[in-house]
Amino acid sequence: MKTYKTKIALLTIAFCFSFKTMATSYKIPNVVVANPDSVWVIENIQEGIYNAYIQSIISKTSIALDSIDTQLEEVQSKKNQDIITYWQGYLQYYTSIYYLKSGDKKYAGKVIEKGISAVKEIKGKDSEDYALLSLMRSFSIQFKGDDAPVAAKEMKQYAEKAITLDSTNLRAQYVFASYDFNTPKKYDGKQKTEKHLLKAISLPIQKINSIYLPSWGKEEAYELLIIYYLDQDDKTNALKYYVEAIKVFPQSFALKQLSKEFNFDE
Repeated sequence: MKTYKTKIALLTIAFCFSFKTMATSYKIPNVVVANPDSVWVIENIQEGIYNAYIQSIISKTSIALDSIDTQLEEVQSKKNQDIITYWQGYLQYYTSIYYLKSGDKKYAGKVIEKGISAVKEIKGKDSEDYALLSLMRSFSIQFKGDDAPVAAKEMKQYAEKAITLDSTNLRAQYVFASYDFNTPKKYDGKQKTEKHLLKAISLPIQKINSIYLPSWGKEEAYELLIIYYLDQDDKTNALKYYVEAIKVFPQSFALKQLSKEFNFDE
C-alpha cells in the first residue's frame, strides 16, 4: 500500500486575528503566570506542548504533558482567560494522541472529550476556537462508534463556523479542507479540498506575530494538499507543492515521509 494511502488514515492524529478579536477573546496577558518558573507555560506554549508530546512518546510516560496540564490549571485558577482555556484544549488533543499511540484507546477518547468540553465553555468563541474544536472533533470520531456520523456533522459545523467568522484564518481553511477530504465522494466529499488548502497555504500563520497565539496548520495544510494530489493521481502538482513545502518546513518529518512517493533516489 502506498505511503500516502497510510497517511490519509493518520491525518487526524498528525500533527488571523484582527485587533478587535485580540481585544476580546484573546487578550494577550502582560504576565499570566502562577509563579516565575512557569512563564514558559504561556510563552511559546504551542511549541512547548508539542515538545512535551514528543518527550512523552520517547520516554513512554505522560509526565511532560501532565506537567504542563498542572501548570496551566494553576495559571487558570489565578488568571482566568480564554486563551489559557484554548491551550488547555490543545494540550488535551496531544495528550489524547499520546494515549492512542500508547495503546490506551479508551482513555484517549476520554481525554479528547475533556479538551472539547473545555473549549466549548469559552464565551463568544471566535474563528480560532471553532477551528480547534473542529480539529479535536475530527480526531474524536474514531472513538465514537455508532455516534461517528453525529460527530462528523459536528466537526463540519465547527469548520464552517470558523470560516464564516474569519475566512482569512489559515486554521479555519485547513480544518474545513480536512473535513471535505475525509468525506466520501458519494457524499460530495473531496469537491472543495483543493480550493481550501490552496487558500490555507497562501495565508500567514498569524496575522499578528505573538508567542501567545496559535500558529499551527500551515505544515499540515501542505501535507494534506500533497496527499490530495497523490490521491487524485496528479503527481505533477504533488511534486510541485512538496518542493515548495520542504523549503518552508525543511525539518518536517511528515513531509520527509511523503518524499518516498517521488522516487528521488532513482
